[in-house]
Amino acid sequence: MSLKDLLPQGTFEEIEEGLHNEKVSEDKNVMRCPMCGKAVVYDTHNPFRPFCSEKCKLLDLGAWASDKRYIKGGPALEDDDAELLDDHFL
Repeated sequence: MSLKDLLPQGTFEEIEEGLHNEKVSEDKNVMRCPMCGKAVVYDTHNPFRPFCSEKCKLLDLGAWASDKRYIKGGPALEDDDAELLDDHFL
């Protein structure tokens, strides 16, 4: 008697298929979409990478444009060393 015989009908095949799918995802670069969290294969065949869709890509762009997303730090236009420059370089 094998393990397959002890399990309810179809259970062994379901487990076997799940193990195969895990191996496939290990071989590829699977990551989460930064906007919605959906699993996405990160490769050149996905034109929206690292996002899952054009919608998520545009939502992210809108978040950056409206300052909902930003990189911490000082203002980009501020130059602390500007007074060190001589006028003849301008």
